[in-house]
Amino acid sequence: MDHDARFKLLLKSLAVLRGFFDGFLPQVSGFIDFTVLEFVDKERFTAGRKKRTGDLLVKTRLRGEAAGFLIHLEHQAQPDWDLGRRMLEYFTLDWRDFDLPVYPVAVLSHAEPAGDPPSPICVDFPNGRVLMFRFEVIDLARMDAAESVTKPNPALLALASRMRFDPARRVMLTRDFFISLAGIPLSREDQHLVAGFFSGYQPLSDGEALQLEQEMSKVIPDMAREKIIEWTNPFIRLGVLKGLDQGRQEGRREGRRLGEVELVLKLLHRRLGALTGEQEEVIRSLRLRGIEALGEALLDFRSRSDLNRWLKAHSG
Repeated sequence: MDHDARFKLLLKSLAVLRGFFDGFLPQVSGFIDFTVLEFVDKERFTAGRKKRTGDLLVKTRLRGEAAGFLIHLEHQAQPDWDLGRRMLEYFTLDWRDFDLPVYPVAVLSHAEPAGDPPSPICVDFPNGRVLMFRFEVIDLARMDAAESVTKPNPALLALASRMRFDPARRVMLTRDFFISLAGIPLSREDQHLVAGFFSGYQPLSDGEALQLEQEMSKVIPDMAREKIIEWTNPFIRLGVLKGLDQGRQEGRREGRRLGEVELVLKLLHRRLGALTGEQEEVIRSLRLRGIEALGEALLDFRSRSDLNRWLKAHSG
């Protein structure tokens, strides 16, 4: 699973991004002008010329003022003892490149809570302190998923999939997630984006999917329930409706493939712009293994010609 790509795609939704600051950094949210947002997608490198793939920069401005600043969001799926120094390096490079103050935020999505806090970084000498660098740290594993899925906030709902919870209550967690999602005024695209992110990290077994259907029927009228079930992973719905072991397995595989296809198409659109109908048709025909390979390869694409060469070499 390409964690960085999934997190970037999620946070590039303006509704989710605003929910992120409202839910995790409400004091910061109060001085952001959300009418002026620009995602900085230019390729960036470290001082050692290594490509930076795990960060997202959002250019905005202070509410009521002409000054602007950059918000630095970084997702970390694995513990990183050097995170603080890397955040400091990114802060310095971004400040220099854009000549704007940088507000750094690290989003940690480890399976277990992180150890010692990585912020602040201090450098002291006997005659005094020469450096103190602090950045916001959002450690999802320390947060309560059961509480977050009851909030009408798309970012909290999606990222609850990486928070702590009792695995025995996964079905109830998923039920509360979809009920809350149904109550938020989001576009259809954002609804599927949030639902897909959550379900991708918390997939249900066949038995859990059936239990979810039963729980939904207890608390939600049939018409509203149909709307919510539409957002669940396609492989869950296909598997349950077919009712046969083979059907469930085929439905699960096809649903996973369809989900990966939609994610890859969105990433390609953001990186290369609109695709041709022929390119999209070829991508939709790829098998799951090919889609996963394309998801990794596209990070190095610079133009649609790179995509055409890849498709020619891997399709058919």
